[in-house]
Amino acid sequence: MRGNRALDYVVISGEIETEQDGLAYGAMVFAVRPGVSTEPHRHASEETWMVQSGEGHCTIDGRRIGLIPGARVVAPPDTEHTITNTGPSDLVVLGMWWKRL
Repeated sequence: MRGNRALDYVVISGEIETEQDGLAYGAMVFAVRPGVSTEPHRHASEETWMVQSGEGHCTIDGRRIGLIPGARVVAPPDTEHTITNTGPSDLVVLGMWWKRL
């Protein structure tokens, strides 16, 4: 099931964004529900995901990468990406992003 931007993931731990010393950065913990894919999208900033629990895959610029607990994946700036939960439980991910101002 393709996600709806408003419903394809749930923020578990509040999204934090700040600017300091010429950098803008942020972080949040989010969950992708079983059988759901986030909508393809891109950001001006680099984004790193660290999988906390669950299983699935992400697609970054057309390349598919498996996601299991402990996996770390980097989406470079301005690359289209999506996350798909293929498991029976929530896919819980710590997401972090940053860019030079």
